[in-house]
Amino acid sequence: MSTPALSIVVPTYNRRELLSRTLPALLQRAREEGPAEVIVVVDGSADGTLEILAGYVHDPGLQVIFQENRGLAAARNRGTAAAAAEAVLFLDDDMLLDEGALAQHRAAHAPEGERVVFGSLGLAPGPRRSFLKEGVEVWGEQVRERLSAPGYRFRFDDCHFGHASVSRSLLRSRGGFDETYVKFGNEDYDLGWRLIQASAEMRFLPEAVARQIYDKDMPRWLRDCQCVGEADQVLAAKHPLLRSHLRLSALPEHPLRRLARRSGLSAADPLAPLWALLESSLSRLERRGARGRWLGMAQSLVGERRYWMGVRSRSGEMPSVASSRQARSRSVA
Repeated sequence: MSTPALSIVVPTYNRRELLSRTLPALLQRAREEGPAEVIVVVDGSADGTLEILAGYVHDPGLQVIFQENRGLAAARNRGTAAAAAEAVLFLDDDMLLDEGALAQHRAAHAPEGERVVFGSLGLAPGPRRSFLKEGVEVWGEQVRERLSAPGYRFRFDDCHFGHASVSRSLLRSRGGFDETYVKFGNEDYDLGWRLIQASAEMRFLPEAVARQIYDKDMPRWLRDCQCVGEADQVLAAKHPLLRSHLRLSALPEHPLRRLARRSGLSAADPLAPLWALLESSLSRLERRGARGRWLGMAQSLVGERRYWMGVRSRSGEMPSVASSRQARSRSVA
C-alpha cells in the first residue's frame, strides 16, 4: 500500500469475539478513507485472538504484533514504535468508527505542526440496554458538550486515548505512555497531563465518532472502580499538582457517599455483607437489562465504595481531605 496518512493502533487483550466484529469494519474504513494502516497489538491474549487474526494474513493494510501481557500503556507504545505514519490514531478494540471519522483525523493532522486530536465517543446500538450502559452514555454526552464549548481549555481528565490521534514526534518527545501503569486506569491521564504541561496543541472533533460496543458487566465495572482508586494514588504520587483535582482528595458531600467512603477505607467494615448483597442484586438486575434513576444512584454508591477500597489497598492510609471538597470525580467508562 502507499505511505499511510494514519497509523491506527488497536491494543487488544482476550477480546476475540469483539475484535471479530470491529476489525473487519475498521479495515473497510481504512480502505475507504485512507491510506491508513491498522496495527493490532495482541497483549498476551490466550483466547484464540491470534487464530482469528491469522485469517487476515494476506491483508496488506494490517500488521499484527504479539507481546507478552504488559498492559495497555505498553501495547500502545509498541504499536506506536511500529507505525509508519506521522499521525497515530489510538482506537480501543471495542470501537466502531462512523463514516468520515478517519478522514477528519487525517485532515486535522494535515497542517504542519504537532497536535493531539480527540474524537467523540458514543455507544453502538445493541439488543440490551441497562442502567450501567445508560450511565456510560450520559458520561459520553457530558464530555462531548464540555469539549465542544468555544475556547475550552483541556484538562488532564479530558484526555481519553480510546479514540484519539497524536503526532508521533510529539509522543516521542514526551516519552509515550508510562508503562508502569499496568492495571486499568490513568495511563491516559498521565500522558494527557504531560502533554498539557508541554503546551501541546489539543483539538476536539465532535463529528468524528467512535461507537463503543459496551460489554462490561457489573462485576468487571466494580473491579475497574477499585483499580481507578489504586491508579489515582499512583498518579498523585507522580504528579503532586494533580492531587487536589482527584477524587481521593475530596470528602463527598452526600451522607450516603460519605458512608461508602468510610466503608471502602475500613479494613473491618461491619456493613460489608450488606454492600456485597447490594452489589450482587445490582449485578442480577443489570444482566436483565433493568434501567432507572434509582438503580443508577445505587450503582454510583457501590462504585464509590470500590474506589475507596482501591485507595486503601494502595496506600493503607486515610487520605487527606482538608483542602479539596471541589475535586473532580470521574465515572468509570
